[in-house]
Amino acid sequence: MFRPDASLTAETTEEQCRQLLGQLNAPDAVGDLAAKMGIEFTELTHDHVMGTTPVAGNTQPMGLFHGGGHVVLAESLASMHSFLISGGKNVVGVDLNATHLRAARDGTVTGRAEVLHQGRTIVSHEVKMTDAAGRLLSIVRITNMILKTEPK
Repeated sequence: MFRPDASLTAETTEEQCRQLLGQLNAPDAVGDLAAKMGIEFTELTHDHVMGTTPVAGNTQPMGLFHGGGHVVLAESLASMHSFLISGGKNVVGVDLNATHLRAARDGTVTGRAEVLHQGRTIVSHEVKMTDAAGRLLSIVRITNMILKTEPK
């Protein structure tokens, strides 16, 4: 199980964010599905997190990046960010919706998860997925509940 060295707060330094990014990209940190998809965390601040995944290997039968791939990338980013800004408490998704706007056949999909709301028990993110040209592919909104329990 992933256990970060630090929580993510408004006072977290750039160096601490870089260290957390390194931890997030460790082979055992992201979970089996995200690892199979090749998800890599690329940027981290208190307000947002970014990551990428290749289109190759993550397509549906028509050769397009799978709609579920958008959702997996979004949930991986937003849930990990919620975990980090909650101080390492368990989080669970309670709502997720996706709107697919454009298809991708090759290259890399980049997701940027921005905090819409952070309360004591609920964190909501909007995740925008883009292609290498910066075109918007999808928008996913995800809400996580912060549980009172610490990870086991």
